[in-house]
Amino acid sequence: MGAIRGLGTAVLAVMLLACAHAPADARPRSVGAAQGGSQLAMTVSGVAPAPKAFYPFCDKNPGECVVRGDAAAFVATPERMAQLEAVNREVNDTIRQVTDLEHYGVSDVWGFPDDGAGDCEDFALLKRRKLIALGWPSGRLLMTAVIDQNGEGHAVLTAVTDGGDLVLDNKRDEIRPWRSTGYFFLTRQSADAPRQWVFTAPPTQILVALKRANGGVGARTARVASGQR
Repeated sequence: MGAIRGLGTAVLAVMLLACAHAPADARPRSVGAAQGGSQLAMTVSGVAPAPKAFYPFCDKNPGECVVRGDAAAFVATPERMAQLEAVNREVNDTIRQVTDLEHYGVSDVWGFPDDGAGDCEDFALLKRRKLIALGWPSGRLLMTAVIDQNGEGHAVLTAVTDGGDLVLDNKRDEIRPWRSTGYFFLTRQSADAPRQWVFTAPPTQILVALKRANGGVGARTARVASGQR
C-alpha cells in the first residue's frame, strides 16, 4: 500500500479536524501497545475515509463488501484458530510480494493476487476470502490500515476473536495480538458495514503519526484545512 497516500491524506486530515474538536467523551479513550495501551480489542470510533483503492475494489467485487455470516454467534474454537494459522502461512508462502507500481504501473490497486503476486492488501484480501469460504463471518475479518515500524503505510487483516484482535500479516507467519505488532493502527473496516471504515486511534494521535510518517504532510494538511498557514 502506497505509504499514507492510500488513505487520502487531505481527506483524512479534514475529518480528523472535526473529530479532534468533538467532546472528549466522544473520542476513543485507549489504544494498543504501539499506541500506549494494553487492551485485547481495538477501540474504534467515528466514520473514517477508506483507502482510495478500496471502493473500486468493492465495485469490481461487490460480494466481498457485504455482510456474510453471523458474527455475533461465531465462536473462535481451537479449530477456527488453526484455520487462521494455516491460511496466513499458506498465502504468505504462495504469493510473491510486489508493489502495485511494479505490478500494475500505478501506486495503489486493491485486488486478489490471482497471478501469484501482490501487495500487502492483496495478501490480506485473499486471506479474508479464504477464511470466509471456511465459514468465518465477514464481521470477524476486517481489512486494516496501519503505519509500520519504518513509518510506511501497510495493510493487514484483523481477525476479531473472543480472545482479542489478532493480526494476519504478509510480513510474518506468526499471528500476533494487535498490540504486539509494533504498528500504529489508523483505520479499519466496520464490523457491521463492510463498505464503511472506522478510526482505530484518537484523532490527535493519528495526526502525530501521520506527521512522523509523512514528513509533516499530515499536520501541514490539517493546518491548511483549518485555515492556518
